[in-house]
Amino acid sequence: MKKFDGTCIIDDDAIAIFGLKGAMQALGFVEDIIVFENGLDALEDFEEKMQNGAKLPSLLFIDLNMPVLDGWGFLEEFYKLRQREESMPTIYIMTSSIDQKDMERAKTYNLEHNYLEKPIYAEVLERILA
Repeated sequence: MKKFDGTCIIDDDAIAIFGLKGAMQALGFVEDIIVFENGLDALEDFEEKMQNGAKLPSLLFIDLNMPVLDGWGFLEEFYKLRQREESMPTIYIMTSSIDQKDMERAKTYNLEHNYLEKPIYAEVLERILA
């Protein structure tokens, strides 16, 4: 069973966050879960951590549709930031979108296999841990 060194949820949907955190905690998924309501807040926090030499979460769950900076905008900026780093965290896209264009766009980040439809149930998390 995989263990992740910190998890980050980037989503503005309080109900989705509550459900995902509850499922993670029930499975003993990870100790440390941080949450941001938009991509900009997450980016600013990650930049600060990188400047201070702190570790970033090793697992990210990113919603696509958020205010301020959406999931696509976050991914674009995050990939630029991480170009100078050796390792990338494991990233999962979460969405309630059924738009095929989103799935195609996920391929540009090699995330087509990490594309999760909301709501995220414990069974999905168990597959991630396997």
